Amino acid sequence: MKQTNAEIFCNTIFSLPKQRDEKSIEEFLDNVYKDYLNEIKKFNGDLRKQLNSMLSFIENQIVKVKESLVLYLQGFPSSAYTTLADALNLLDNINYLPIQKADLHTFNSLFYRVRISNNKSLKREELFHIPFEIREKVSTQRYSIPGLPCLYIADSIFVCWEELGRPDINTVHVARADISQSKLKFLFFDISLDEIKKKCFPAKSPEGKLLNLLIPYLCYWPILTACSLIVKKPDEVFKPEYIIPQLLLQWVVSDKKVDGVVYRSNRVKISKHNMGTFRNVVIPIKKNEAKGLCPQLKKKIKITNPISYQLLEISGNKSIAKNVDVADLHRAMYIELIEGEKSAYSETIFGKLEEKLKTMQAKHL
Repeated sequence: MKQTNAEIFCNTIFSLPKQRDEKSIEEFLDNVYKDYLNEIKKFNGDLRKQLNSMLSFIENQIVKVKESLVLYLQGFPSSAYTTLADALNLLDNINYLPIQKADLHTFNSLFYRVRISNNKSLKREELFHIPFEIREKVSTQRYSIPGLPCLYIADSIFVCWEELGRPDINTVHVARADISQSKLKFLFFDISLDEIKKKCFPAKSPEGKLLNLLIPYLCYWPILTACSLIVKKPDEVFKPEYIIPQLLLQWVVSDKKVDGVVYRSNRVKISKHNMGTFRNVVIPIKKNEAKGLCPQLKKKIKITNPISYQLLEISGNKSIAKNVDVADLHRAMYIELIEGEKSAYSETIFGKLEEKLKTMQAKHL
């Protein structure tokens, strides 16, 4: 029996993030892209017709991602960037990149910033990006150029904690960041496969709908995939899985059309017990200075005073009885802290800290 488009889209080839095997990253991605091209050619009907007209475009995107990766590994980072920037600009020129301005409607979510310190308390500015005068502390991360200060926030303290490698909770200091009125523009690379399925392949439309959303997604999927690879060897200094996302961040800094990237955390274990959006946001500095913090980001982003779990417990300053917010449940409903065990997020330390931070006013530095 002929498969419906919805059934084809359920193939594991579309699932992200991907974990590479023992193959080199070039060979692994080459195999992934071959399987991807074979699978999207199976679509039927209107989706197939529209996709046929974009097939050479998608193939060109794949060629550029692979070429960029090889150039970087051969010692030509500048050429690698130029090649990936070409691919991104081609997508941007036809408005296929998921770029949106942050406002109360699109980004009315809560975001948090965590810092690890043995100090009893920290100042608000210490929860912002790493100051320019100590930029040598900026290490390599998925979306991080060594030496370039960026502000990293997440839509739950749990995600921040996972990104930091599950540090001792007694050393964790947290603040809430407010970007809802910042008017910053973001590249939304956080779209999940489930979201696309629900919107484009509902039960009553197995052949697909909202093709104006689906076709762009299928076109930028090759870059999204290269940015979403799970690190094979996390303890090594060089991580080839970071090459493409770091080049993409360089495009964000150079292009000036986008202010940051929203992306899903790869540190949160894929499990039926982890239910939430688990999003990260990276915002590079806008202006370089000799010392201090980026003046432009200070004007755009508000932040609360930081708190710690120890101080919250000692003070006895419990938050008021909470009302269940649908948006909060969407961000983090359940998490798996103990293997195989599901914990209600609101009852965890992270949920209690967030509930307190909601009652605190966020201000510009």
